[in-house]
Amino acid sequence: MSGAIVVKLGGRALEAVGAPAELAADLVAFAGRAVVVHGGGAEVTAWSERLGLTATFHAGRRVTDGPTLEVATAVLAGLANKRLVAALRAHGVDAVGLAALDGGTLRVVPHPDAAELGAVGAIEGVDGALLETLLAAGRTPVVASIGAAEGALWNLNADDVAAAIAPALGAEALVLFSDTPGVRLGGAPVATLDRAALDRARAGGEVTGGMLPKLEAAAAAVDGGVAAAWIAEWNGPGSLARVLAGEGAGTRITNVPVTKETPAHGR
Repeated sequence: MSGAIVVKLGGRALEAVGAPAELAADLVAFAGRAVVVHGGGAEVTAWSERLGLTATFHAGRRVTDGPTLEVATAVLAGLANKRLVAALRAHGVDAVGLAALDGGTLRVVPHPDAAELGAVGAIEGVDGALLETLLAAGRTPVVASIGAAEGALWNLNADDVAAAIAPALGAEALVLFSDTPGVRLGGAPVATLDRAALDRARAGGEVTGGMLPKLEAAAAAVDGGVAAAWIAEWNGPGSLARVLAGEGAGTRITNVPVTKETPAHGR
């Protein structure tokens, strides 16, 4: 779908008062062209702790046992999804909430590290028909990162979900918004990484934790034909437009070789 974009929301990017309204104002310009994918890891952890469950992670991904899967499904496909849909609709975006399993949108298999991760899925394929139908109607799909296979639910990494959907829709850009202003190398934020530089960053051990799945997602998106993937910080009104114009805080991932890892804008 020419001109489509996929926006992933994670971390605490939109917890500030008024932030959902700011996002809605940005998305209005992309009616019928934007898919929003969201995580909600902090809220899943908070609810887990209320229930006496300990949150653990492996290579930046949540270890998901049976009770944790129930919490993740309830929070992500329920509370977090519907809260975001309600906020967007209240500010002029015709948002429709769904999970990655709805309409068979994502085909899921156990993650290669399932022995360590538990009920965490990997994405084997995408059927974009439901998303394309919603977009054609001028609506904005809001996708929670819960999948299913053979009747069983699977927790999915929201970065992976967004990275799979973007190429399947022929999107021109993937924006991974969080509370982190992009990739840091040598102690400094980086504005642009080509694929070779991204692979060096992953292999060098300097990038750790939750940034690793983001780099993997960005790599998957551009390898799938998306022109650019952004790992960016939500920074108030107009953040989406600034990022897409190359003026926001964040790191742009591209298949086009660059001469060096460039410093971030204004840094």
